[in-house]
Amino acid sequence: MSSQKYLLVIGGPTASGKTALAIRLARQYQTVILSADSRQFYREMSIGTAKPTPEELAEAPHHFIDSHSIEQEYSVGDYEREALALLHQCFAKHDVVILVGGSGLYIQAICEGFDEFPKIAQHHREELQTLFKSEGIIALQNELAEKDPAYYAIVDQQNPQRLIRALEVCRATGKSFSQYRQRQKKERFFQSIYLFPHWPREELYRRIDLRVDLMVEAGLVEEARRLYPYRQHNALQTVGYRELFAHFDGEHDLATAIELIKRNTRRFAKRQLTWNRRLGYGKHFPAASFSWLDIYLDLVKKEQKQLYWQKGEKQGQSSISWRGKAAAAALLKTEVYKKEVVVRLQQADLLAPEPSLQYLFLHELSCRFPDQGLHFELPAAWEATVSQFQN
Repeated sequence: MSSQKYLLVIGGPTASGKTALAIRLARQYQTVILSADSRQFYREMSIGTAKPTPEELAEAPHHFIDSHSIEQEYSVGDYEREALALLHQCFAKHDVVILVGGSGLYIQAICEGFDEFPKIAQHHREELQTLFKSEGIIALQNELAEKDPAYYAIVDQQNPQRLIRALEVCRATGKSFSQYRQRQKKERFFQSIYLFPHWPREELYRRIDLRVDLMVEAGLVEEARRLYPYRQHNALQTVGYRELFAHFDGEHDLATAIELIKRNTRRFAKRQLTWNRRLGYGKHFPAASFSWLDIYLDLVKKEQKQLYWQKGEKQGQSSISWRGKAAAAALLKTEVYKKEVVVRLQQADLLAPEPSLQYLFLHELSCRFPDQGLHFELPAAWEATVSQFQN
């Protein structure tokens, strides 16, 4: 291996163009793609998981597509071990590898490591699934709120699989799920560079609705009907299938099921966007803004730093910095008001970075605050860049 290896991590919400961007970068760097989409692993699920088409798969080597069966138990810990072993092989041949997917937990496992959890006997999960089926999600919520209020406060409380995963650990060990979540980052043999395709919210939602319509035209209902006998498997507890299974059970008609898929996919996209914001590191790009993407990647490799976003101590405050492994002083700070975001230097004596990096900072602000105007209170060294950005 050469001294530095880069994992280009393409995350972001569903229907944002991650696959197209991954293929474009894989062709540019003559490298391979690893999927971090926790549903595209399963060979029985194709239409509802928006897998790459055969034509797209032919454009670059892909891994973790159709690699498992829904009848296999496959955890994020299993994925971490298998993907890291594969990355060792890939980086022996390539300096750059692509990781793409919308499953934030799986991306985190590869880039930062995943907390070690005890092995849990299958009967705990089966009992909890029976509880969910007989008493609904409220029973899971109440039990987790009692046994682990700290985790309950931050988990997606409408996701039964997240609740069941936490509760099976509580029941099996007698300890809270939170006690096993240490959040200690592990050292990796590569540098992760985070990239997120960006769309205005309304356009993203339009793309989601269109994708669902195209899935239905492609045979999603028939695919779900074939999978209906296996509906209790963990892999099928996901948007696009749950709603159709409920339709087959007579809970609602097909038109309602399709509208629910659209609504729940939009909600899922919101959670994916929230994960991106919590990550801190990363740059958002319009889906076709390849020139600035290449400039950003060159700067990251040159300076061994990337954009980092952090919330401030007070409500409505945040900062953005250019940092590597060691913490760096924030460069810009923002204060959010009702109709605008005021942008200032964090410290008056900070030197301005080169113009291309200035522009990338300003562009990231526009992606982070798409619904508010940006008001710049920056020194003269930024004037040319601000003028270029506003025009």
